Amino acid sequence: MQADTENGNIRKPPAETTRSAADSISPPARLAASIEVGLIVTEHHFTAGAVLEAIKNVFLRLDTILADTPHSYRFFLPHQAGPEHIILEALLADRVWEGSAPPEIVLIHCGENEPDDNLCPFEGNIDHGIKTIHEEDATPGYNPVHDAIIDCCTLALLVGEWEPGAALYGPGSVFDLARNHGRTIIAVNPTNGSQYERSHDDMIFDSYAQLNQYNTEEVNLTRYTATYRRYTTSLREEAKKATLNDDILEPIYGSLLPYFTRTRLLAKKYQRLHAMTGICVSLLAALAVATITFQTLFLPEMAWLVWVEVFEISLIIFLMYASRHGDFHRRWIDYNFLAERLRAAFFLCIICIQCEKPDTPPHMSMAHRPNDWIVMAFEEIIASRPIYCCRLDIPYVPIKKFFRSAWITNRLSFYEQAGKSARRAYTMLTYAGVTIFSVTLILAVFHATGIGHWETEYPFRVPMLMAFFTITLPAVGSAIAALRLQREYQRNAERYAHTVRHITAIRNQIQHAKNMEFLCEFLEEMNEVTLREQQDWRIIFRFRQVEAV
Repeated sequence: MQADTENGNIRKPPAETTRSAADSISPPARLAASIEVGLIVTEHHFTAGAVLEAIKNVFLRLDTILADTPHSYRFFLPHQAGPEHIILEALLADRVWEGSAPPEIVLIHCGENEPDDNLCPFEGNIDHGIKTIHEEDATPGYNPVHDAIIDCCTLALLVGEWEPGAALYGPGSVFDLARNHGRTIIAVNPTNGSQYERSHDDMIFDSYAQLNQYNTEEVNLTRYTATYRRYTTSLREEAKKATLNDDILEPIYGSLLPYFTRTRLLAKKYQRLHAMTGICVSLLAALAVATITFQTLFLPEMAWLVWVEVFEISLIIFLMYASRHGDFHRRWIDYNFLAERLRAAFFLCIICIQCEKPDTPPHMSMAHRPNDWIVMAFEEIIASRPIYCCRLDIPYVPIKKFFRSAWITNRLSFYEQAGKSARRAYTMLTYAGVTIFSVTLILAVFHATGIGHWETEYPFRVPMLMAFFTITLPAVGSAIAALRLQREYQRNAERYAHTVRHITAIRNQIQHAKNMEFLCEFLEEMNEVTLREQQDWRIIFRFRQVEAV
């Protein structure tokens, strides 16, 4: 598991101005969402009222999904005058926008020459920007303006094309464009305003819902404050050891660390819930087998004991439902991933390195989807840090010592400890399983050969005891095997060992780095190593939901 050690989370909260970390105790503000909407109309004859009502319903749906998230809208549509502008003007005049900021309008112009500012496609005075594209940059075989709109937006609204249930899209179809870009598209029937949705790859409504869920998460203020102070204290100690002026770090204490602290606490919370639920389900399954076996063999006249098994099975079902309904599994891996990205970003932004995501290898594509909520959240958090916190005039030797100790060595210690813990847990569970099945084999042999069958002086007959254990012990062994498989101890141990070797090499290289250029290269390599490890970890645990078997 990618859990943090208590003294491993040494990421300090950046301050919004230059306020001290002691003032930055309250949890960070909720993240905002920017909804990029592409509006394309391919049918000039449409029922204006029905189409407008259908589009309004889409925005009401978005407002409901993002009820606890500040959000704004940006529209992309062609620059050339057309039905899109008529629909948008009618939409902007509607009461649906009352109480909210007016959306931003971006018109897509295709051509080598800049568009004439005097040729406004709107009848009214509507503020808008213009983005110019070139036809040779568009996807061949498609309308270049439509291609740019789909590329820029996160949600495409299409009025005209209507292909519900179509297995194949026609040549040059906007649906095909949306699929190629991985965009969700909502098609509106131009005649009656009915609509349907094609999610394609990005599942944008799910991403918005998960971002809103992250914003509404509650953390214990006392625990948050204590954790935040522990991180700041640890960072200050590291800066002091490296003889680095703490004022260099102070400007970013209030922008990244509060989000990191909150996200780490949430990740730990859902890790505990997921682990406890999985353990309870596995052990309750074995206990249910033991209960009914005990009642059948030793207390057949006490039929009411069967209700104990009924309770245990009901509890299993309840725990599985709670795990699914509470989304413990997804929240754990998502929050952990976001927290680790924020950890890397905290260090990299000190010396003006953008914490960008390298290209995703094909075998890791399952770890991400277009417009994932984590990407939205991460970009919004990064945008919250002050621009002036980026420094290039930092003394080289102290900052190198700080990075080597506070980030590289710290992460190395975590992976070493996590690897030992995973290997120890795997070994213990393996031996426990082997021991249980070995004892079961011995008892089964005794039972089969009649050893102990003549003993009658005990309250319970020995054959019945052996039958009880030969039935229940395999269930216990299976529960242990399920826990070992669910937690992926062996695979994690191997992954952590590989990561330790790589980070050790980076630490040695940083030790001998002669200037800031080489240091930045090694830090970027560290960022990529930890990102790949997290991607792999996320793929592994994506398929480790709580199961009854």
